[in-house]
Amino acid sequence: MSLISITRNALQSQTVRNLIGERAIDILADLALPETEEQDENQNPITRWLGGLAKRLPGFLLNIVERAVSWLLSNAWSVIVEAAFTIVNFDWNQTDTALRAAITANNVQIAGALGQALGTGSVWLVSIALATGATLKFPVLGGKVALALAEEGGEEIRGQVVSLLNTTRGALARNAVLGTMLTLRRLRLFGLAPITEQREPWSIASAVEERIERIGNEALRAFAENFIEGAVDAIIEVGYVVSYAIDDFYSTSRLANETMFGEDRTVKVIPDRNNEEEFITIRGPQQLLKQNVQTALTAHRWVHNRDLGQLVGQPAEDWVQAGMQRRKLTIVFKSKEAPPWIAAPGQPRVKEVTYTIPEPELGLTWQKIKTAAKHYTWGKFRATANLNNGRQMAVYGATEAEAERKLRELLELSQGELLTLSVSEEKDRHPNLRKEAREMYPAYATLLIRRSTAEITGTNDLSGNNYAEELRRIELWPDQEPPNTPALQ
Repeated sequence: MSLISITRNALQSQTVRNLIGERAIDILADLALPETEEQDENQNPITRWLGGLAKRLPGFLLNIVERAVSWLLSNAWSVIVEAAFTIVNFDWNQTDTALRAAITANNVQIAGALGQALGTGSVWLVSIALATGATLKFPVLGGKVALALAEEGGEEIRGQVVSLLNTTRGALARNAVLGTMLTLRRLRLFGLAPITEQREPWSIASAVEERIERIGNEALRAFAENFIEGAVDAIIEVGYVVSYAIDDFYSTSRLANETMFGEDRTVKVIPDRNNEEEFITIRGPQQLLKQNVQTALTAHRWVHNRDLGQLVGQPAEDWVQAGMQRRKLTIVFKSKEAPPWIAAPGQPRVKEVTYTIPEPELGLTWQKIKTAAKHYTWGKFRATANLNNGRQMAVYGATEAEAERKLRELLELSQGELLTLSVSEEKDRHPNLRKEAREMYPAYATLLIRRSTAEITGTNDLSGNNYAEELRRIELWPDQEPPNTPALQ
């Protein structure tokens, strides 16, 4: 028994890598692979193969559609030529019924070509699929048959697709002309009108030919006939040259981009091998994709297992401080419906509660304030609202629902948006200070307005800005707006 001698020069891995060149990730092949090794071992081979085929098929069909669209764009001049010949040879005196019959015949022609293409393609695709499936049982024979079917089937399918596109291109061009003519007749545009009875045929081509035949001089007649024929052929050839030049330019540009940056590919990156559910999908040119993958992995390492909440996730209410209020509305409720606000002898004293609405909206009216401040039942439940301007409102009610309702009604007067709302119940308190349910009625309101001023007197904020203050009192206890109510802004 002899020992095996392994030398560095005998290893072929580096040679094979050099022959392969740049290694790229094929997204279609990656999609066909099982997600985990456990699935790969337990899953039926045929089921696994069918699953991979089902994932590959959309990409294959999308590629065919993209090529078909590209082919149609590159053959736009052929469509124009087809439409032009249809217009020149079009019988302008044929009836509308004949035009509709011609459109139907063109549609039937497209349907026939489509049926033939689908019939041929489906048989070849099924045959290739069955042969590929047979490779699981007969690897050598099945693979050889599948390869032969793929080569021959590819040519057959490609030929049928090209035939379908040519047929569709010509039929659609003719239908466009015929459909446009029917529309113009129906709308009676350009002097056209619907034709119901058969007339003597007339076309542009026949009119030109008849006009040439009327030329008496034989040499001049031959000159005119060949001049028109040569001009038409030259126009068609010029159009094809321009079309091919444009297509070649874009093809060259696309090829240059692919050569420089590589083909577009899609990569699914799993930064953490212990968590396969977390992945990043990156798509782009192959050369740029390498850099993007490295950037994604680097960014993941930076933020991995770091609590970003320490930087940007602090509660807003701990940091956002409300500034000076330029407008403030204060509403006073009393347990008596109308003045005087003094209790009758032997009655409990008049209860008073005050609520402040921060940053009241512009354009307030007496009626809107009166509606929001209608009477309610005061009590031991406190509804608290935090607003997006950093301020807070609180209202007491006899029940949880009553406190929340009144708070939401008063919030309609503020420009602030509600962030959070909570309701709590007062439990323990000195018996003499307990909040017993009381009916409360709106008494009056005070609107504070601060305006910037250059005068020394006034109120200053933390930034040193000076404001002049103005108070406006609004009586709310009457059922109708008092005539002396000040203007609200």
